[in-house]
Amino acid sequence: MSATLKDHPVVARFAETRSAAADRYGRNSQAVVFLLYEELLSMLTLLAAEQSSTLVRTRVEELVFDIQHRFDTGGVAAPARKVQRTVSTNPTVIEFDRPTFEKYYRRPLEAMDRRAVRIADRGQVLAALRLGASYLYVVDEDGELWIWPRPYRLLDVMFGWAQGRSTEATRVVHPMLVPDRLRAMAAGELVVVGSPERLFVVANLKSGHFRPSAECASGIRQAVERALDSRDSADIVVFTMPAPIQPAEGV
Repeated sequence: MSATLKDHPVVARFAETRSAAADRYGRNSQAVVFLLYEELLSMLTLLAAEQSSTLVRTRVEELVFDIQHRFDTGGVAAPARKVQRTVSTNPTVIEFDRPTFEKYYRRPLEAMDRRAVRIADRGQVLAALRLGASYLYVVDEDGELWIWPRPYRLLDVMFGWAQGRSTEATRVVHPMLVPDRLRAMAAGELVVVGSPERLFVVANLKSGHFRPSAECASGIRQAVERALDSRDSADIVVFTMPAPIQPAEGV
């Protein structure tokens, strides 16, 4: 990071907080990743207002690289039981196990007063989503973008719902967004930031139920590009997750 970047008040504030978190939890802790993610959202919000700022754009690029590197090297444990399968490639389509869905998720979904909302254009993005909030999303097998219309805090989606925090009675999981076909080209969490005049999207492929591979990044990228009518690839950041680590034989 250049001396000029370090002097930026937002960058300096996050650097100080991140240093304290690293001392307490470790340099590679999830707390540090959370703060990097928060800084990225803040810098993109600044970039929406200062679109010609090379300084802010450079910091955004640094943060994207750093966060992706941490995801790549962080490792993801393999599930105890596989409940999804790839049903097609190019593009990749993943199907969640129907018996598992019916056993664990059908009844809770039917008891809810919400359903996923299809997002097809910029007007729907601005009407349905709160800027800066995190949302669960699924891109279905037809390339349509579905959002669960409840805003979450980034803190909650990264660390889980701690005791005392206000939550829905039932945790929503990605298959609930596409209950009829249970198929996805991409699934994870996304945040829209910026202003009505200039929007940025930060998405990831974090879904323990669909477990989309890195190749699925194109699915969410293309769906968001259509919804925002975006012509600048830099408007959309997609973080991928590493392949699950299989347990050692005999463990």
